[in-house]
Amino acid sequence: MPMQSSGRRTALVRIAAGAGALALSSGRLLAQGTTWPDRPITLITPFGGAVDVLARLIAADLGSRLGQTVIVEQKIGGSGTIGMAAVARARPDGYTIGMGTTTSLTSAPHLIKNPGYDVEKSFTYLGLIQTSRQVLTVSPKLGVDTLQDFIALAKSRPGTLNFGSSGVGNSIHLAVEQFNAAVGIKAVHVPFKTGNETDTAMIAGQVQYTIASLATSLPLIQAGRIKALAVTGEGRDPALPNVPNLGESGLPVRIPDQLFGMVGPASMPAPVTSKLLKAVADMQADPAFQESVRRTGGVPSLVHGEAFRKLALGDSQTWGDLIKRLGITLSS
Repeated sequence: MPMQSSGRRTALVRIAAGAGALALSSGRLLAQGTTWPDRPITLITPFGGAVDVLARLIAADLGSRLGQTVIVEQKIGGSGTIGMAAVARARPDGYTIGMGTTTSLTSAPHLIKNPGYDVEKSFTYLGLIQTSRQVLTVSPKLGVDTLQDFIALAKSRPGTLNFGSSGVGNSIHLAVEQFNAAVGIKAVHVPFKTGNETDTAMIAGQVQYTIASLATSLPLIQAGRIKALAVTGEGRDPALPNVPNLGESGLPVRIPDQLFGMVGPASMPAPVTSKLLKAVADMQADPAFQESVRRTGGVPSLVHGEAFRKLALGDSQTWGDLIKRLGITLSS
């Protein structure tokens, strides 16, 4: 009995010590939140290219608003999951935040086992900074001029056309799969490492079509090296006024825009979260920042906080259902 009592006392001491340490840690975070930020902030980007460009625009603007340097750090790989997992694991003190994208937030977690984060629980959603419309393009060698002509040709040659993307399970791959399923096209997916490789293959006629970011595709479209047949989203895009959107073409398919946003770790102190949300909202509403986003080919967004979280989770559901329905795997 004395030994059992001693064991109970030891366990109680350990529990009390653990609770004390947790309370002390929480107290320190709350105290830091009142003076935050008093040192540089790291903004992790899980991709290069357009995501990195946007991250540097954000770093410059946000740094001036918060009175601290914001350092952009690339952690690339795993379809964005390496960078996002680093944000999720970071100390939730506001000194590490990250760029969240369509692929890393809405599709990769459905394809990669144990990505290192839970899209619903691991993050504080700060703001959707920009969206990007997408455009369905074909190789000029295919000899079609309208979306209807392309669909008719593809249906007449099931399984013989190739479509390209910059990797299995990314937003481009899934957008084309969703389009194919909606209109009844059977085609072969050819994954490349980058969008540039996809464009080169399409110009050469090695792949016949894709859906890609309008911003990156526009120079090739304007040069006549690839042909635009339809854009995503509502209305026509000012850059391509003669190209209809998918809805105008009567297609029963919704392809979500690409998302480029900001997240932090879950459970940040309320004072830090409040300051970050305000700084992000002010940045989003700034006409000068919006113009910078437009110059890089994006569409500025005013969505932030909980509204961004709901949008990301909705798109995650859309892509997750598609991945499951079509049996898409990393070897697809």
